[in-house]
Amino acid sequence: MKSTVFHKIIKRDKGIFHGRNFSISTDSVTWIHVYSLFITPEGQLFSSEENENHYLLLQSLQSCYVQVFPNMSSASTTSQLPTLHRLKKGTASPASGTSADEPPVVFIKTFDNEKLYIKITSKTYFTNLIAALMVWQYMKPQGLVKKWYWESGSQQVVEESRSHSQSISVLVCRCKVYGPIPSRNKNITIVHGPKAPTFNPDSSFEHQDSHLAQSQNQHGSQGMDNVNEGWFFAMGVLKSDGILNFITELDGTLLYSVDMTTIFSSEIRQVHHSIFDNSNTLFLGQLRLLRANNSIKTVSPSDQLLPPFLTKDGKPTPNNGRLMIQFPLHIDLEDWFVGLNYFARREYIGSFSPKIKSNQKPNSSDKQNDENVSGFQDTTVDESFTSATSGSDTLKTKTSLSEYKRESFRVTKKLKIDLIEAKFNKDLPGEGGIYAEVYMWGYPWSRTAPVKHANNPFWKEEFSTDLPISTQMVHILIKKSTSARRYGPNDELVGTVFLTPDILNKQGRPNSTLIQDANGTKIRGHDTPEAPLSNITNDIVRLSIYDSSNIVIGKLVLTANLKEFHILSPSHFKSFENMLANAPMKDLIKYCNDTIPTSEIESVSMLLLDVFQTLGVEDDWFKALMEMELVNVDMVTRKNYAKKSGSTSSSNNVFNTLFRGSSIFSKSLENYNLRIGQEYLEKVFGDFFSKISTDKRNCEVDPRYVRAAIVAAKKGDADSDYDDSDDYDSDEEKEIDDAVRKQVDSNFNNLLGYCEEIWDKICKTSKDLPEQIKKQLKNFRTKVELACDPEDKVTALNCLSAFIFLRFFCPAILNPKLFYLTKDHQTGDSQRTLTLLAKVLLNLANRQEFSPHKEPHLVRMNDFLKRQEENLFDYYDKITGRKNDFNEKILELSHDMKRFDLGLSDTSTSSELPTNPYLIDKYHRLTELVQLLDLGKYSANGHDSVAGSIATSGTPSVSRSPRGPSPYRQSKDSYDLGGGTAEIQLDDKRNVYQIGSLEFEKSEFLDLAGDDETEGFIKSLCRSNEDIFSFIASNITLKDLQKRSYTLCNTINDLEQFLETQDVPSNYQGDSQMWEALTNEIMSHTYLDINRNAMVFIQSGVLVPSNYKSFAYNALSHLKLRFPENDVNIAPSSSSTSLYSAYKPEKKSIFKRLMKKT
Repeated sequence: MKSTVFHKIIKRDKGIFHGRNFSISTDSVTWIHVYSLFITPEGQLFSSEENENHYLLLQSLQSCYVQVFPNMSSASTTSQLPTLHRLKKGTASPASGTSADEPPVVFIKTFDNEKLYIKITSKTYFTNLIAALMVWQYMKPQGLVKKWYWESGSQQVVEESRSHSQSISVLVCRCKVYGPIPSRNKNITIVHGPKAPTFNPDSSFEHQDSHLAQSQNQHGSQGMDNVNEGWFFAMGVLKSDGILNFITELDGTLLYSVDMTTIFSSEIRQVHHSIFDNSNTLFLGQLRLLRANNSIKTVSPSDQLLPPFLTKDGKPTPNNGRLMIQFPLHIDLEDWFVGLNYFARREYIGSFSPKIKSNQKPNSSDKQNDENVSGFQDTTVDESFTSATSGSDTLKTKTSLSEYKRESFRVTKKLKIDLIEAKFNKDLPGEGGIYAEVYMWGYPWSRTAPVKHANNPFWKEEFSTDLPISTQMVHILIKKSTSARRYGPNDELVGTVFLTPDILNKQGRPNSTLIQDANGTKIRGHDTPEAPLSNITNDIVRLSIYDSSNIVIGKLVLTANLKEFHILSPSHFKSFENMLANAPMKDLIKYCNDTIPTSEIESVSMLLLDVFQTLGVEDDWFKALMEMELVNVDMVTRKNYAKKSGSTSSSNNVFNTLFRGSSIFSKSLENYNLRIGQEYLEKVFGDFFSKISTDKRNCEVDPRYVRAAIVAAKKGDADSDYDDSDDYDSDEEKEIDDAVRKQVDSNFNNLLGYCEEIWDKICKTSKDLPEQIKKQLKNFRTKVELACDPEDKVTALNCLSAFIFLRFFCPAILNPKLFYLTKDHQTGDSQRTLTLLAKVLLNLANRQEFSPHKEPHLVRMNDFLKRQEENLFDYYDKITGRKNDFNEKILELSHDMKRFDLGLSDTSTSSELPTNPYLIDKYHRLTELVQLLDLGKYSANGHDSVAGSIATSGTPSVSRSPRGPSPYRQSKDSYDLGGGTAEIQLDDKRNVYQIGSLEFEKSEFLDLAGDDETEGFIKSLCRSNEDIFSFIASNITLKDLQKRSYTLCNTINDLEQFLETQDVPSNYQGDSQMWEALTNEIMSHTYLDINRNAMVFIQSGVLVPSNYKSFAYNALSHLKLRFPENDVNIAPSSSSTSLYSAYKPEKKSIFKRLMKKT
């Protein structure tokens, strides 16, 4: 790239402009002459008079829209441009005469939709103004969501693989793919399966997006009707250069490829079980509407082109812009989800700060080609145009803005929707089923099970998903299927419900990525009352259902809870992680027990479990939980020893109710067992539940219900109850009694057969139970026995059954759909059968017989319970290691397989990826814990609201004590991203903390007052593999954790406030090279749309349409600009070169010059 006049002006003026003698207008009708115009360093445009009176014309030029009209007539005849009216007749020039001599007009529309027309008669001022507007177009407006950007976490690995043409296979797996079926390849095994949904924005009545859909279909993938798609088996091969290849199983022929470096992390999504009746499905594709939301419309191209999604041998393959990939095991999905995200584009909220320094040495070669990041050819450069300057002005060394790291954080938005029921104003015609579908970006992502067609369908199903940064709205589609139990691709759309930002952000939390209006208040889309902050998580909302004519046809009852978290880079959590690994876990448990409300115990338990599991200290965590939980048991036991002659009723009461309620320990172990044992439950119970649904055997053994059913069948009225009447018939009654007895006997045999079968499955797979579960149950049994009377052999078994049966097996039996063990909810006889099975198993686990007084119809099952009691003891001994288990492993579980090392742990950004296995977002969970322990919130809100913040908000929303200005705009000497430096003290009387830094934090951040040798020694320790925190491992207290949490929350809070504000050029002046890097960035990505004469900024990695011309390559030569005013005082940067010569070709034929003069 060669230096142009715009390079020099941008480097000299840095976005500031001052000029004289302009005409301005807000409507292009009435024009006013102004003495001068100037742009401030904050992006405000003022006019001034000769007496120095200033008038604000435009409040903010950040991301402004700019158009250049060569003359008035050309503007008025261009249909795509805003209409410019002719001036007054007295001053207007004839079109055939002087219209071409009119000065150009620059039209500016700010991001806030303020408009201004500027007529410029000076070439110099025109050049300076355009250069300044280039700078302000690059600056981002106010709001967190406007600071969205992406980075490649695998850039170095990909570039090394591609430069040496030596890529290795990172992942290889046989999978089932839904995508285009190659017509000429006969080595593909095509299989039947549900049709995958295609991109369809109109399904949710998004008429405003139809133009975008048409534009993308024209430039991206082919139309959905032209692509032959289906399910087929293929081998997926992920290479170290970021290319995902799909090849045939037989001969390894390439089918097509996906360049993962062109895919965003939000476009790799797990598909809910309800879409394909499969829990191991990944969506991979280009979400067009989501990409459009990521861009700023005022500075982005009107018709952005997507890069080819599927290619073969470098040529695009017709496709629908997405693939569905089903894996045989969930372990495979976890591996591929992490592997694909490693090569994908990571999304952040961030901006540059004047305190940022370059990550590389000055004048180092730029490893990322800003013009061609993803290997796309720049189709806009016309080689016939050259630079206006001489060869000596060529940019010999290009400083890249990619060498500087933004101040940024990740954003996670966890949305949980509970669809309860719908109420329609009138009955819907036709038969079939009614279901609800969660719909975003033109695709469905989850759906309820169809229920019988009714005016008031009831679902009560909950869905959870991660929302990308820019998502502002979610649609719920109500559909009617032709079948009462199955979905169809052509199901009728009944109505749509819109989850708008006011519903998603009920708390009104500040510093959110949900769009707010100009006054900072949230946008409301429904007439719903403001929800109180208390009990916000349990709010039930009733939203209107709109048909295709936008008429309300009913209400949808649901709950929607969105938690947004802003997550700092992993380096900020280094000390916090080391502290947690050596934390006083019992003090942390006591803190949670004292401050967490009962309604939040489960969520906090899951949070702590995730944190300690990702840190690899879950065994220590469960050990502390068990000891804390057994303190009361030990106290009762000691009292019984002291009072041997006393009654033990109180002791028995404690033991009988132990672990039956909700506590941090019980919920943690329950969720841990379900997480580890999910695949085990699928393999053991999946086929068994399908058999129950298929057999449809009656297992009802209660004579009352059996008699009612027989009498109803005899009377022909299934809803009537049998009652004695005056015309009593003893023969008929005897016949009914005999029928009831026979039916009960038959049903009992059915139930007994199912009980024996399911118990046999459990016993035979004792060795298949995951070792992690066995380990915790073994430790638990040992600790309970130590806390109880040595002669007590019952309590430990009761406590054991509370977890393995009450909280593991029985919930899966009672509600198999909740655990993805069946496709549909169990109803009728099937549900009753599962309920009776759960009762029998629970009594077996507790060694408790059925009582004739409570459940006489199940007394006959006591024989089964007695026969299996020894087997039960044997099972308990096997799973807790008290007895050798000689059963053979009969299940192929992923826990028994050796996990493949992806080799992705060497890079610094790989720590942001979800953990493998279990896909836990480690630093998201650490951020939640930081907010739970944040002392600033603790002291402000008190005990009752500490945990409430986790349920209601993802970022600190409590007003903190006043501090100094944000560190992001302090002077160089005082800038510190690490947080506060005051000391923390505890007032025992008021129990209020004052916050400061820890002593070891000072050494970590090298805030040492010692000599250079001491500082160098500490730095060498930090760079080494030694554990510099070992000296404080035994001294970590809960107060230390709270101090560090407060510091991290302050850092997040300061960063939020900084990123909430608009960009200014001073943010890019951290060192002498940074502004030059910004200049190169602007000139490399600023284009002129010659169809609209509009200036646009095209991000890296986006295909450039042919009608876009780069300003670095003489874009303005396509406009015939004439300036009637002769410049006398020419700016130094352009004194030697006129504006025309700045963008004219070096060589021009004499013939063209003569024609121009003629």
